[in-house]
Amino acid sequence: MKKYTIFATLLITLLVGCTKTEIQEVGADQGNTLQVRFDNQYGNQDFELKKRYAYQASNQSVEADFEIAFDRLRYWVSNVKLISSTGEEFAVPEAYYLIEETGEVVVQHLVTSNIYPATKRDEITIKNIPSGTYTGLKFSIGVDPEYNDNITLTAGELGLLKGMGFSDGWMWFTSYIFQKLDAQMYVGTETKSLRWDSGSNALYDGAEKTVNFANAITLDHSKGVKVDFKVDIQQLLSTTTTNPWVDNVISQSRPDMMVQFRDALLQKAIVLGDVTNSSTN
Repeated sequence: MKKYTIFATLLITLLVGCTKTEIQEVGADQGNTLQVRFDNQYGNQDFELKKRYAYQASNQSVEADFEIAFDRLRYWVSNVKLISSTGEEFAVPEAYYLIEETGEVVVQHLVTSNIYPATKRDEITIKNIPSGTYTGLKFSIGVDPEYNDNITLTAGELGLLKGMGFSDGWMWFTSYIFQKLDAQMYVGTETKSLRWDSGSNALYDGAEKTVNFANAITLDHSKGVKVDFKVDIQQLLSTTTTNPWVDNVISQSRPDMMVQFRDALLQKAIVLGDVTNSSTN
């Protein structure tokens, strides 16, 4: 696939009764920067792996008060677009970013080692954004069917041997896992594992989130844009009908729960924080 250092121009056919959207070309001298941060929290506390947090599940007939300690949080952010003040959408090429917080994991198939190191990645930096005034941002959770159906293709951060080996369960054998949450739950002397995974082509349909800024913000060669999101992992557990203690496993065999897991992340957990200009000098 040809790589572009600038935004490619995509002209979408203007249909009767539809609004025209253009993805405009960016000059090579416009090295403008967009930073997007996903700041993980648990309620009003900082999010830390292995730390025990209190949780009360009451969205089923069975109530459960337990403690939960997280082992792993990972999800794909893709299809990033900026919305200009004129309504145009500027799409980032090859926009596939792995957001994760995980401890050290033993994984087969890695190129140089069988250990995937402890990693915390919560910020994306995107360059060569067109100068202009912007009023919002769009992104999706997951991987679109073109790449999800063929995991040998590479684009952005997608790839077979980038810390996502089969033995870790992060990839299914034919497609990507879009979201992953692993934890241990505790009630008295009883312990139960939580393993929530989601991902499918059907799940990608409806996985886009649109965020409108409180105020329009200008980006040019001297001013970058930083967008901060707060990600409340406590809300991620609060799906519509599931009770984590009861429904401690979500996978492709439970598509309705995968939809709830996706929607909890998009609609409840990820909340817009500050949108600011930052100096690029």
